Amino acid sequence: MIFQKDKQFNVLPSHMGLRKYIQYYNVVFPEKDAFLPQYTLMPNACGTLSLVFNGFSIKAELWGATTMPIPLGAEPNGYRMLLLIQLSPYGLYQITGQNQTEFADKRLPLADIDIELYGALHQAFLSSKTVMELVDACDIILYRRMEEIIVSDALQSAAALISNSHGQIKMKEVALQSCYSERQLNRLFLTQVGMSMKNFARLTRFNYVLKHIQTSPCFFAALSQQAGYFDQAHFDKDFKAISGVSPQKYVKTMSDFYYDGTEIYHIMSSKED
Repeated sequence: MIFQKDKQFNVLPSHMGLRKYIQYYNVVFPEKDAFLPQYTLMPNACGTLSLVFNGFSIKAELWGATTMPIPLGAEPNGYRMLLLIQLSPYGLYQITGQNQTEFADKRLPLADIDIELYGALHQAFLSSKTVMELVDACDIILYRRMEEIIVSDALQSAAALISNSHGQIKMKEVALQSCYSERQLNRLFLTQVGMSMKNFARLTRFNYVLKHIQTSPCFFAALSQQAGYFDQAHFDKDFKAISGVSPQKYVKTMSDFYYDGTEIYHIMSSKED
């Protein structure tokens, strides 16, 4: 097991051949009080595989796609090491082959879902001596789940259209360009992502807004227009409905939240170095 570390957060991309399904690995060595009691995960449409070591035992969990904020609090402070495998919106379906509505907004023991995957990742976690060795071992394990691609081409196409438009494309246009009906696509999104196509688009737009808040000065009137909202009032209402806080409060307390900037593969923490 890894006992020496260079830094608290170690974010590494997956192998290029996996990146459609596994976006990156985050190996964390929490320092004292690094995570505050109010620390919260912002919702996104991606699942996560989590392995943690508390000094005595290893716990492995499967986290489904989230549609609401998840209070995490200071829980990570009790671990010596965490491995978070961040998946794409349909990565968890490719890995497990199971209906994703069963996992959405849930944290479940990985051994209860997939005992073979649990065993392989558990062994990699135990035997790896460096962060890179652990990441390479995970790449090899997860490559085995890519031998037969089970994610629908139609879903991948629709998800790309929504992502490329930052969630602003109309669902009818997605259906038209995908050559599938909205009903057919919605069934695919529910089964393979864990939420409706409309909710996926809504979260895509929300995370587009978060990215801009994190990386540039906040002029909410301009940002609401850029994100395709009718006006700032609608923007404020939707932001609070998804995150639980107003955009103004979010800006003042950003360190209390985890935002997954998947395009740049980094983590926002309460006390990042």
